[in-house]
Amino acid sequence: MNKAVALLLLTALIAGCQPIIPFNNPADQYPPGLRCFAYWGQKPIGSLEVDYIHDLSKRGDKACTMILGHMYLRGQGVAQDIPQAKALYQSVADVDPAAYAQLGRMAEKGIGGPPNLVEARQFYQRAVTKPGNTDVEAKLAEFMEEGIGGPQDFQGALAHYLNAAGIVGGASWKGMERMRAKGLPLTIEQQQSYNNIFTNSVEYGVRRKIKAIKKTLAKENMSVPASKTVRVQLEYTPGSLVPVSSLLESSGNGAIDQKVMQAFSDYRFPADPIMPPGQKTYKAIAIVTPDEYDTLPSKKD
Repeated sequence: MNKAVALLLLTALIAGCQPIIPFNNPADQYPPGLRCFAYWGQKPIGSLEVDYIHDLSKRGDKACTMILGHMYLRGQGVAQDIPQAKALYQSVADVDPAAYAQLGRMAEKGIGGPPNLVEARQFYQRAVTKPGNTDVEAKLAEFMEEGIGGPQDFQGALAHYLNAAGIVGGASWKGMERMRAKGLPLTIEQQQSYNNIFTNSVEYGVRRKIKAIKKTLAKENMSVPASKTVRVQLEYTPGSLVPVSSLLESSGNGAIDQKVMQAFSDYRFPADPIMPPGQKTYKAIAIVTPDEYDTLPSKKD
């Protein structure tokens, strides 16, 4: 919680029964949704804060309505009321797909009634109309892969697993790979998304490797000389995750260069990239500098 929100909470304790922030203060710098979120984070939630969230929800603030739904769902600051929670979620679902995600979870788990997997899947499908909710994307992909709440849809599962995959090796990435193993093709756009995830994962892995290298050099009282860099090329060739490593730029110190090359000897590419037509290899450049570390974009050959 940032300092601004923490200040709001402190003010709540001091203000007693007085409103913490005037409802109609035109200079108010805190969005209503943030204020509701701050009050919701208090344990327990005071009656003043509950009234405040109720008021902002009635005034049409969708974020506060979602938070009020969470409160009724869990009995947090109010008496638990599942039908009321569901009604609040439904009231904002068309403008906030996160509400559809919550309705889907309720239907899947049977909260407020018997489990309804068909309804859960429908809610999840509506929830993913707005990108960014990777948990729901992964859940919908699982339903489609296993035929839960509707027919199996491997192509749909592949698309949603790919949307949900943040890094190579995660559960959603593995789900996408299962679909590809069934012979399902990726569209051009999906291939680009696949390669973006691959590239981000390579960069993350190389950065971690460079960070470890710099720590090792520091322990041995060694460092890359000022104004010098060590550039190492990591080349992927089809059929092998073991890169062909080569020193592109020396630090001017053979011992340091050797340490860097040795450190990269156990690096492995996280997956196989999808090569565009005409590209034979994928190359990443690792740069070790005195103060910073970075990777350059891949090179095409």
